[in-house]
Amino acid sequence: MTGKKRSIGIISTVLIFFVLFLIDRWGVLGIQLDVEGIQALIEGAGVWSIIIFIVICMFRQVFLMPSPVVFISGGLIFGTLAGSLYTILGHMVNIALAYYIGRRFEHSIERFISAKYIEKLRRAKEKGSFAQIFAMRTTPGFPVDPISFGAGFVGMDFHQYFWASFLGSVPKIVLYAYLGQRLDDLFTLETMIALVFLLTLALMPYVLKNRKEAV
Repeated sequence: MTGKKRSIGIISTVLIFFVLFLIDRWGVLGIQLDVEGIQALIEGAGVWSIIIFIVICMFRQVFLMPSPVVFISGGLIFGTLAGSLYTILGHMVNIALAYYIGRRFEHSIERFISAKYIEKLRRAKEKGSFAQIFAMRTTPGFPVDPISFGAGFVGMDFHQYFWASFLGSVPKIVLYAYLGQRLDDLFTLETMIALVFLLTLALMPYVLKNRKEAV
């Protein structure tokens, strides 16, 4: 085992034990982990609130939480700026762990990822990972987890995957966090603009695809 793989194994083990500690200490699995459930947990955690939120972001699949729920919760609880920052930190660790799980346990992971996503990622690897992953991460309608686990499964270059995911995820996370902060006042001009941006991001790949086909 190389030093790099050994370090990843140690870090992953420490993180897992930390999550188990939080589950035991705060009863995380016993609450309803939707937006309101996360808010109730975090607001009752005191000085641990930021750490617990980041850990929830890191391991949200354990709690069967869709990524938009986490993104919106960050803005609702901490505001747009701080919520975006904490969410990005947890999210990037999450997608890095998912990549290595997909790489390490490829035979098990293959059964849980749709063949169409595997094919898309293989084509992305052939065409150049960075631009393809960036487009997938930017699009709100594209599922997060199949990309994360699948990128490791197909052996995509980690550095291209990671930085394309970072740059592609940030705008989406900030927009969701802003919507979370304005959750009690959605029908304003600013909120409508944010929703239009999200809709534009969601539709952009389909528009570009149709333009290419028309040429």
